[in-house]
Amino acid sequence: MKLYRLIVLIAFTHLTVFGCDLLNEKKEENTNLFAGLVLLSALNTEIPFEMVAAGKTGVKCGTEVSAVAGMSVSGSDGLYIKDARFYVHDVKYVLSDGTTVDASLIPDGKWQTSSVALLDFEDGTSDCATEGNSDTNKSIRTTRAPSNVTGLEFKIGVPYNLNHITETTTSAPFNVTKMQWSWLTGFIFMKFDWKTTDSGSTVASTYHLGSSSCTGTAPAVTCTLANRATIRLTVGQGNTWNPSANPVYFDVQKLLDTTNTKSAAIGMCMPGNANAECAKVITRTGLISATGASSGSHSAFYLKP
Repeated sequence: MKLYRLIVLIAFTHLTVFGCDLLNEKKEENTNLFAGLVLLSALNTEIPFEMVAAGKTGVKCGTEVSAVAGMSVSGSDGLYIKDARFYVHDVKYVLSDGTTVDASLIPDGKWQTSSVALLDFEDGTSDCATEGNSDTNKSIRTTRAPSNVTGLEFKIGVPYNLNHITETTTSAPFNVTKMQWSWLTGFIFMKFDWKTTDSGSTVASTYHLGSSSCTGTAPAVTCTLANRATIRLTVGQGNTWNPSANPVYFDVQKLLDTTNTKSAAIGMCMPGNANAECAKVITRTGLISATGASSGSHSAFYLKP
């Protein structure tokens, strides 16, 4: 019996010591993992994008935009969004001397590759239920921003070499069906749909931006209207911009400024068939409607004041 007790005591002692070693090892692994995540976070920069109306936050599916803006949106007091998504690529940081450096995107397997990101503001509720879904993405993630950043530059849309790939073989963020046009013309670069209820009946309108007037067989497609606007945003000379703290504003009121949002005249607004009302919206996103070239002037995007 004494021998049995001695064997049990020795076994228990070894088990206790071995177990403590395992716990200590596991604790050390967790500590190292946490330290690694902190270091990784320090090496990255997350740039928030926010959909606003006249500079005011709170624009979302099911909320009357004019109530958020505190003013009519191009004559409408009953405007609601139905979809709001767009791709960006060729992202760069603007430095204090006016030059730019690449802001390399960090692939995440869902919202962005190393070259293209999809911003998604609709949440699939209310008027957004038909076209949208519950997933949203309101930021892009890049490698660490330099210290002397005064702004951001990016192109709206998908670059040519990725715009005419076969839909059935695409991966995220290109596998969003509602952002695809025909196989020939590629992807919808920007999708902004809305409705108005001012007249007592619903008037639905859409703005779908993408390359148009295209010929050829994918992937060798030529488009007369490329429609990839370059958006350059800065905080002004002598100031610096904190990318993580001061979002890029996408302003619905400024996008639709001077258009008749209450009328069905704008219809399906797309490059290539733009009427006078539609051409105004295209201009707000930095494009020359007739040529599809970037104008260098825009008003729908700006940095948070």
